[in-house]
Amino acid sequence: MILGGPRWSAACSYQVAWTINPHLVVGSVDRGRALDQHARLLRTVRDLGAEIVCLPFVHGGFDSVFAKDNALYLHHRGSTRAVLGAPRFEVRQLEQRIRARDLTRAGFQVDDRAIAFEGGDLCVVPGGEAFLGHGFRSSLAALEELAQILEAPVTALELVDPELYHLDTALAVLADGTMLVCDEAFSPASRETLRRAARGEVISIVRSEAVQFALNLVEVGDTVVTGTESAVVADALRALGKQVIVMPLDEFHRAGGSAACLLAPILDLDLDAQVTVATSATAAMRSTAA
Repeated sequence: MILGGPRWSAACSYQVAWTINPHLVVGSVDRGRALDQHARLLRTVRDLGAEIVCLPFVHGGFDSVFAKDNALYLHHRGSTRAVLGAPRFEVRQLEQRIRARDLTRAGFQVDDRAIAFEGGDLCVVPGGEAFLGHGFRSSLAALEELAQILEAPVTALELVDPELYHLDTALAVLADGTMLVCDEAFSPASRETLRRAARGEVISIVRSEAVQFALNLVEVGDTVVTGTESAVVADALRALGKQVIVMPLDEFHRAGGSAACLLAPILDLDLDAQVTVATSATAAMRSTAA
């Protein structure tokens, strides 16, 4: 992929400029370091065998680097589709019109009905079922529409900890069905729901690890990529036979996200595989070849 584009400006680069979650530290980002961390993450995931679809940064949309939140990405019956969500906060809503345009240019079929969910709250598990986190960003009203789109059951999970405001900060489901769960993030009823739905081992991770984004990870084949140095999570993953790659992503932790937020899986419903990811540039860059 060849990247190039207009001259950098402050409005067209990742930064922390608002406070829509408890992790945000306004003005705290080192832009050069963030660019290096993001580039290293993409290189690592690509080297592991994933295909990367890079989307442009949205001018003024400083959180648009968290590409997972904009949409549910699906490959099904020969076409690749992006189902746009309806973010709760206005500062993220402004991304969606531009995302729809850029996704269309990238060859996606864009479904712009604006369902009331954010991608960080949706977890599709092996076998085709899915979980929807709600309570802070996504609405229960999205449940039925998402189930129709996925052609599979979607189960609601209530999130109750403001620091674990998206489902992917509190739950990681591996390809073999293993669940890594921060119980404190969920209501008692939702904790029980998760365990009833489990198709594999359930590993409890304490809140102090989860709020450091230890569960916001990306699995590619037998390797897990994480932006958090967590001995607890790494030991659990290695016991499952996983290789663990830890790389600094603290510049993105300052905005409330990590590896899983930066890379959106394009779910292949025909092959039950997740080897293609969509990502957003950290600055104003234009993809001229892919």
